[in-house]
Amino acid sequence: MSKKQFGYIGGTPTQSFSNLPSKRNISQYIIDIDYLVVAGGGSGGDGVAAGGGGAGGVRSSISNTGGGCNTEFKKVTKGMSFTVTVGAGGAAGTFSDNTAGASGSDSVFSTITSTGGGGGAGYYLQAGSTGGSGGGGGYRGSDNSAGYGKAGTSCQGYAGGNGHTNATSARTSGGGGGGAGGVGANSTGYDTPGDGGIGVTNTIISTSESNSASVGEVDSGNVYFGGGGGAAGGANCQGSDFAQGGKGGGGEGQFPDDGSGSVNNAENATANTGGGGGASYGAGSAASGNGGSGVVILKYPAIFTLSIGAGLTSTTVESSGFKKTIFTAGTGSVSI
Repeated sequence: MSKKQFGYIGGTPTQSFSNLPSKRNISQYIIDIDYLVVAGGGSGGDGVAAGGGGAGGVRSSISNTGGGCNTEFKKVTKGMSFTVTVGAGGAAGTFSDNTAGASGSDSVFSTITSTGGGGGAGYYLQAGSTGGSGGGGGYRGSDNSAGYGKAGTSCQGYAGGNGHTNATSARTSGGGGGGAGGVGANSTGYDTPGDGGIGVTNTIISTSESNSASVGEVDSGNVYFGGGGGAAGGANCQGSDFAQGGKGGGGEGQFPDDGSGSVNNAENATANTGGGGGASYGAGSAASGNGGSGVVILKYPAIFTLSIGAGLTSTTVESSGFKKTIFTAGTGSVSI
């Protein structure tokens, strides 16, 4: 027969410490953070048949990433700090300096780094640069030297387009800068400079959030990032088909006749898109276009708050249970 001891019916109770309930340490939460990291775009080249600037590399955990790759995921431990850097666009040279474009700067979120876009080829056999997306090629010459578009970085962007070969260097055209979503177009003749490659769409922010924060390029209900820059025609080109920048902030290239009988100017890429700058053929009053600065966007549950270092420029929006912090300039330490 059982006996009653210490308020229990049955045998004397025992309890093993190994069976005690555990207590969750809130400070050690692992948090899923979605991100978009867009590097700065390269500037266009300057001079006859210059190539367009390549777009900055694009890496993302949501929707599309650059180079046609799958999304990449990232987890962060609560309380740990990480670095955020927004890459600057490559600076254009001074008017008629006949140089290749400058590459853009990398953007960073923790261990995720997107590579700056490559600068476009400059005057007469100068080469462009590799990058997140590659710079467009220029005049190829009889031996095809230097005129091929440069490669992009795997899973970040595409190559630039090739320049056109012509017996007279002043009557040739450059290749378009590579985009995060597609290659820059090849020049197909001395009156047809290559368009910049298209960027990628990404759904981490809505079109209204894009417009409000002035990041990305909104087109037909989508938000694009990382468009390549348009190439330049030669000084003696006769057409009116000037090269377009790719969707995602790419700048137009310069051409002797924009269809109105006047010289169009090379365009700067749009800021905070990672777009490549348009190329200049070295006439008129403008140099090549600057590359567009990059952007870093983090999306996380609204119950958390980021601690952001003083070196960063950012804005935060909240919707549907999530916060989205949009970094548009600077570098610094961030924690959650």
